[in-house]
Amino acid sequence: MGEWRDLGGYAVKTLVVSRFRLDGGSMFGQVPKALWSRHALADEQNRIPLVLRALLLRRGEALWLIDPGMGSAYSVEEAARLAVEPGGGLASALAVAGVDAERVTDILLTHLHFDHAGGLGERGPDGRLRPALPGARVHLHRTQWERAHAPGPKELRSYRPIDLELLREIGPRLIDGSAELLPGLEARPTDGHTPGLLLVTVRGTKESLVYPSDLIPTLAHIRAPYTTGFDMWPERLMAEKEEILSGAADSGAILVLNHDPRTAACRVRRAPSGFVVSAKVEL
Repeated sequence: MGEWRDLGGYAVKTLVVSRFRLDGGSMFGQVPKALWSRHALADEQNRIPLVLRALLLRRGEALWLIDPGMGSAYSVEEAARLAVEPGGGLASALAVAGVDAERVTDILLTHLHFDHAGGLGERGPDGRLRPALPGARVHLHRTQWERAHAPGPKELRSYRPIDLELLREIGPRLIDGSAELLPGLEARPTDGHTPGLLLVTVRGTKESLVYPSDLIPTLAHIRAPYTTGFDMWPERLMAEKEEILSGAADSGAILVLNHDPRTAACRVRRAPSGFVVSAKVEL
């Protein structure tokens, strides 16, 4: 987690708000372990270390948080299965970053899978789930909201009823189509990972930044065939990834890697093999 970066009109910073593990085979889909193990070290249960890297955007009095992470409202069994690291979380990450949680004006959810949306809530003294940032407005895409309430069998366990119940209490602001949420802050729906996942682009006067969420979760997933077992439509995701990487290579935009435990962000360039990392970026 680096210092605030001035994009020109926006200051941005990443926050690691969750640390956990998922099955390596699931994270790399069709890619054989002999290949993906070069990029991630699995434990005795074949789980690899991951993070949820949120993004803070500051423009004037507006302070946006992109994806609050997985939170801590899990049973003992769930926490053990996911190897959730205790402590820390959203409140701690904000404090370490020197950010007053009450100043966060808006939360943008790229999608509602538990590792991205669970951090919306925290347990109160009575054990009930309550908003972690009660003063913030919450935005997400209507297609994803509808999908979360009627998922297919493959995606069913990616959504948690307690997260959806809390969101209904909060009253989310649903986005239709593509939207410019602030001047230079754009959110566009994609379908490859899950219908209505928002691809977030921040266009500053000095630099641009892209938050592709689970379309490109780690540095290894920049490679075209590297998709995850959680992707609903891998071929569609590959086309979406091609478009993102092509645009980033042409513009020099920074790509934030939301699940990579070692690399926060990077830039890419074209190569005979496709796209490769041209530089890692501290963010």
